[in-house]
Amino acid sequence: MALIIVNPNPVFDRTITVNELIPGAVMRTLNVELTAGGKGINVARVLRAFGRSAPLIIPTGAQDRARYESFLETEGAQAQLIDVAGPIRISSIYLEEASNRVTVVNDAGHPMSKADWNATRDSIVAATKSGDIVLVMGSFPPDLDPESLVSLIHGIHNQGAEVLIDVNPQWLAASLSAKPDVVTPNIDEAEAALRQGRADVMDSQIHDHDLTRDRAEKAALELCQRGALRAFVTAGEMGVAMANGDQIEWAASYPVETVSTVGAGDSFVAGLAYEWSTTKQGQAVDWATAMRFGIATSANSCEQVRAGGVSPVRVQEIMNSLREKSHS
Repeated sequence: MALIIVNPNPVFDRTITVNELIPGAVMRTLNVELTAGGKGINVARVLRAFGRSAPLIIPTGAQDRARYESFLETEGAQAQLIDVAGPIRISSIYLEEASNRVTVVNDAGHPMSKADWNATRDSIVAATKSGDIVLVMGSFPPDLDPESLVSLIHGIHNQGAEVLIDVNPQWLAASLSAKPDVVTPNIDEAEAALRQGRADVMDSQIHDHDLTRDRAEKAALELCQRGALRAFVTAGEMGVAMANGDQIEWAASYPVETVSTVGAGDSFVAGLAYEWSTTKQGQAVDWATAMRFGIATSANSCEQVRAGGVSPVRVQEIMNSLREKSHS
């Protein structure tokens, strides 16, 4: 199975290290790093670490295309860039040395015209073949109707391919009518999608394990009831709920010394997709193993500063520990 990654709303990640982030104060940075960003870019970064090629399809603002493309080339990313109007948005990631706290502020991005989206959708569908897995990752540019994603899913399914959706709540809610094969929201995104609300601020402090597990499991089951064939709802340091129809399974996370949680959810998707794509033709996917491999990948990414930075050796070490726990 070939993997294709769609990143509809790319971004420059500006990672800013300060001693402490103080609202209302004037501060100097300790370090600043600018990289190509976006959920799909993070997933591709992880898959390359595992030795798995996964081409990116990215509508790229012509104003910043040259710089963005150079960042991707430096990383060794394989990408098809589709020219659209406007600049590329910026994500400001603040790392505090004093506390290891991470704060992320994402720009919404430049509006995309319907014509630019139609050209992007047609390029994605044309690149998709029967048996492929298409990962649609991240937010969409402003001014697009969420029904645009429905037409993309139908186009991918018509090619005989499967699709994983990891998008913002409004778009996730719209996508369910097209019966995506897999959805992977975090708990805040899932609940916002189900109540057709917004999730502009993600809950970074989840404490009550039993309550969180119950919320995640209920959300995963309801996502399937509304159309998703399979749902994985991530709950940060607590774990992941997987629903398949009316069947539910919970897997606890693996505790690590966290450096940064930026891109942890993307790393989960990458690990999950990697295991999914290695399934031999005619065989059933071992979704429980795929979920735990996603958890192991996500845990290792939290030990790194850079989003999508993983060590395959460390991931396998964590995976072995998770297997032992599941058998005990």
